[in-house]
Amino acid sequence: MATVVATGPLAPPAPALLAGFGELVVASAGEEEALVPLVGDAVALVVRGGSRVGARVIEAAPSLRVIGRSGVGVDEVDVAAATRRGIPVVFTPEAGAQAVAEGALALTLALAKRLPALDRAVREGRWSARDEIPIGDLEGATLGIVGYGRIGRRLAALARPFGMEVVAADPYARAADIELVGLAELFGRSAFVSLHAPLTPETHGLVDASLLERLPPGAVLVNLARGALVRSLDDLLAALESGRLAGVGLDVFDPEPPDLSHPLFRRRDVLLSPHALGMSARAKERIFREVAEGVAAVLRGERPAAVANPEVYASADRDAGPRRRV
Repeated sequence: MATVVATGPLAPPAPALLAGFGELVVASAGEEEALVPLVGDAVALVVRGGSRVGARVIEAAPSLRVIGRSGVGVDEVDVAAATRRGIPVVFTPEAGAQAVAEGALALTLALAKRLPALDRAVREGRWSARDEIPIGDLEGATLGIVGYGRIGRRLAALARPFGMEVVAADPYARAADIELVGLAELFGRSAFVSLHAPLTPETHGLVDASLLERLPPGAVLVNLARGALVRSLDDLLAALESGRLAGVGLDVFDPEPPDLSHPLFRRRDVLLSPHALGMSARAKERIFREVAEGVAAVLRGERPAAVANPEVYASADRDAGPRRRV
């Protein structure tokens, strides 16, 4: 019997949209060891964030016709292995962009306005802390956006009404609406830095101690892209201890969940979220609807709206859908 395997629970309306293609099987964990025994009859595999689907899983699924990734990043899927099999990898590049941009702004505001410290002061009866805790401003400050794609552009649009100067670093961007600068210059100019680059071999460990040293003292850095964009939590900790950073906001980690024994997680100038800020109610509905619609399109023999490996369609029979090689 054909199955549709998911590496985690699927929010509505995805189960209903996929119901006609096979029994929905939800894996208890997203590791390869848990997935391999489940995919023998799978015609589709839906990959949630935090799960890794490598060549071993793909080769264990002889009937697999499509992989869906419920998000924008496909670094957790072996796209090359899928492409060798002629299997499209569909994803949802637009669905969660606004939610992630709002999340980046929320972390930035909370850290600039010192909301955690002010909250503790009231709860602890330290009213005089209002004169002791320095509160920052977005107006007149420079926001540096690393990665000027869909999310970066939305964040820039959200930040400008606050009176911020916005610059971006992205070697692949061609934009007339923003000043594009090199990464070193961006860190040297920015009081606030927000990371939104994809994780690739070139961007792995992109933010390191030498780059953080370029920040003006008291800067804020937030990361809602991929944890591995930062070389090490040690680099962030050292920048906080030196005062180069006044605050860090992290929604993503490497690995996930992170090792909480690291001293960074004991600091009060660090705000944390469990890779959740892109999953607002509206974004979640859009993400799961779009990934399910993309998977269903492939299973019907149609081309999906967003595919990470369009080369699987570069054949004479592209109108009939990608070829299956088993």
